[in-house]
Amino acid sequence: MKINRSSLLCVLLCLCMLMSVLLVSCNGGEGDANLPDEKTGEEKIEVYRALEDISSGSKIVETKVEKVLVYKSALPEGTLTSADAVVGKFATDKIFAGDYFFAAKLSNVKPATDEEEAEDEDGKLNFDDAGYVLVSDHVKANTGSDVSDAIQKLIDENPNRTLYFPDGEYLLAKPIETSAAPDKTVSLRFSNYAILRPTDEWTRGEPLIKLGAKGSAGEKTDVGSVYVVEGGILDGKNLADAIWVMNGGNVSIRYMAIKYAVVGIHVKKVEGMPDPTVDVNTVNVIGSGTVDSIGVLLETDDNTLSNMRIAANQISVKVLSNNNILRNLHPLYIFRSTLNSAETFKDSIAFCDLGTRNYYDNCYSDQFSTGFYLGKGNASVFNTCFCYWYAAGYDYHNAFVCEGKFDAVIRMTDAEFDIWTNGIECNFLLVGEDGGVGTIDSVFYNADKVSENDVASDYLINEPIRK
Repeated sequence: MKINRSSLLCVLLCLCMLMSVLLVSCNGGEGDANLPDEKTGEEKIEVYRALEDISSGSKIVETKVEKVLVYKSALPEGTLTSADAVVGKFATDKIFAGDYFFAAKLSNVKPATDEEEAEDEDGKLNFDDAGYVLVSDHVKANTGSDVSDAIQKLIDENPNRTLYFPDGEYLLAKPIETSAAPDKTVSLRFSNYAILRPTDEWTRGEPLIKLGAKGSAGEKTDVGSVYVVEGGILDGKNLADAIWVMNGGNVSIRYMAIKYAVVGIHVKKVEGMPDPTVDVNTVNVIGSGTVDSIGVLLETDDNTLSNMRIAANQISVKVLSNNNILRNLHPLYIFRSTLNSAETFKDSIAFCDLGTRNYYDNCYSDQFSTGFYLGKGNASVFNTCFCYWYAAGYDYHNAFVCEGKFDAVIRMTDAEFDIWTNGIECNFLLVGEDGGVGTIDSVFYNADKVSENDVASDYLINEPIRK
């Protein structure tokens, strides 16, 4: 059969038109999405398909997809047509090149793989795979019995792990101890309502936790010497100290409530061990309300305390060392039966600094007899600090008391000698010896309220700003 040239040209023209339609269908062509085809009237729509194979668990990014314009009637039911529904999701099954995307094969979170199962049989977080030791798998809370040996065993058998304590009460008959040796350190993390308490037979003067009591930290740059105690409640029941830090570099204590502790946090200098350095952040301390109670006691250099409220202690912060930074601390003197006398109040101190030089910023003494007590030779810096008395108290209200000569720097600091101090001896600065090279600059206090013993005017750079 012969085909003439005009017939052949018609066939070729039809083929070209068909190819053009197919190219538009596959590659989007020109024109707007979701509009009828100009020739056929059939609705077209933008969709997305895989440019390459995408394995299960992989995140779908823009470079792995392409946008195409196709006839709506040709789409399988459930095909995703929005970029937001595809890009950024995770594949829950393998997707092959050219496949469209369906909700059943996508997830907002990365699915677990066989090698990295995130849930156990009960659907709970698997702490072993997450890097945690879940304490309640080995030690039951709320038993009313001593669990100190069981917790100690967990600590000793899980070096370089994090022990997580879920909510509940854990009773201790003796302190639990951690190691500072880099290959044996652990971190302790408590849920918000996990509580450590001593039994009634507790030996007074011992802490609930001894950090770094075993081994030596060695070089403080060792990764293992950096460990954390975080969260929960340490309840000393007016018998126990809360935490001793005995050894270890770059220790972090944070987001914790300490209640009814004789000493809240004691950073100790231990003979034969490297001095620990500690960062304490967002820890609230309530003391035992006894004359021997101290909120924080620092014996070593280079520690940082920040964002703390410290209440019901005879001395809130006692510093025996140097180069410590204290920022945003708020001690409150709360009267209890053992503190409610003229003699005990007279000896109450918010900040007792017996070191040589430390740095205070925005530290606030609330109702203590003495806000800041400085030992001999002290040249600490006090910036934007406060001393307030909000209720009638006993005989003395002193902002600063110095054992010897005054060598410190005080600036932008406020002492409120007003209605509650009427008839009470008030002093911005008392010294044990005349002289010194200290300065007082741009401070706020009622100069007409201070006693004849006050010597602040001897060191003023500027006149005090009266209330």
